[in-house]
Amino acid sequence: MKKTIYLFAFVLFVSCNSEKPLAFPQEVLNEKFLTLNEESITFKEILAKHKGKKIMFELCASWCAECISGIPAIKKLKAENPDVVFVFLSIDKTIPQWKKGIERFFNIEGEHYFLPAALKGVYAKGLGIKDVPSYMVVNEKGITSLAHVAESIDPRLTAALKQ
Repeated sequence: MKKTIYLFAFVLFVSCNSEKPLAFPQEVLNEKFLTLNEESITFKEILAKHKGKKIMFELCASWCAECISGIPAIKKLKAENPDVVFVFLSIDKTIPQWKKGIERFFNIEGEHYFLPAALKGVYAKGLGIKDVPSYMVVNEKGITSLAHVAESIDPRLTAALKQ
C-alpha cells in the first residue's frame, strides 16, 4: 500500500511539473520579435521590461476565430487585473496583416509584438505551443506559473492572475 501511495505521489508530481516550465530555455529567451515600430526585441528583453510584474502572454493571430472571439474575456481579465501586464504576440503571416488585425480586432491596451518565425520558431517549439490561441502567465519572478491554456475563459487564467 505504501509503495502505491509513493508511486501515485511521484506520478502526480511529474505530471504537474511537465505542464509548466519553471524557467525559460536560453534559445526561447533569444527568440526575436518585432515591435510596432518594426524594431527587433528578444523575449528576454520583453521579460526584462516588466521585471517584478506579473505578465499574461497571448499568442494569437488575426486570422484565428478563437483568438478574436476570446477578446471580450481578455478585456474583462485586463479590467479585473490592472497590475498585470498584457502582452500580445502575433503569428500573422505578414506585418501589414498584424497591424491591421490590431486595429480591427485586437484593439486592446497592452504590448503588441510580431513573431516572424510563427509556430515554426524556437519560441513556440521551445514552449511546446502547437496552435493559437495560447495563453501563459509569468509571475513576478519571471517564472511561468501557467502555460498551455487554449481558451480565454479558462478559470485557471483568472486564478493564475490573482495569485
